[in-house]
Amino acid sequence: MPVPEPTRTHREMLTGTIEFKCIRINLKNPSTFEQDESQIDSLIEFDLTIGDQRLKDLSAEVRQPNGTDFQSQPLKVGNVIGYNGPWNDEEFRQLCGQYYCAIIGNSGLGEAIQRGERSLIERVAILLDRREEINLPTFAER
Repeated sequence: MPVPEPTRTHREMLTGTIEFKCIRINLKNPSTFEQDESQIDSLIEFDLTIGDQRLKDLSAEVRQPNGTDFQSQPLKVGNVIGYNGPWNDEEFRQLCGQYYCAIIGNSGLGEAIQRGERSLIERVAILLDRREEINLPTFAER
C-alpha cells in the first residue's frame, strides 16, 4: 500500500538563502525608527533567494544603543524593506544580530560604540558578503 504524501499546512517551512552584502552604520537619512540620538541606526543590505526566485536589494534597519556592549545588548531589527512575503522574524533577527556583531567586531567599531563615540562612526559602509539559510513559512499572515 503506498504511503500518502503529507498535506501542506501553514506550519511547513521553505528554506531561503540570505546573502548579506553590506551594512551602512549610523545612518543620517530618515529611518522608520523614531528619532533617537542615543541610538545608532544602521541599514543591513541583502539579497534573498527562495527556490528559483532571487530578490535583490532588500534591506532592514537595525538599531543599537550607543555606548553599550554590541555583543551582549540585543539588536533591534526592523521590518524587511522590499519584500512582503512569508517571513521568519525571529530567525531573521538572530541572523542580523550575528552579521552585525561580526562586522562591528571585525572592523574595530565595537570599542567606539561601547564608549559612546558616535561621531567616530558616522556614515560608515562596510562590505562583507555572508550567506545564511533561513526557514520561511509556506503561508504567513502578514
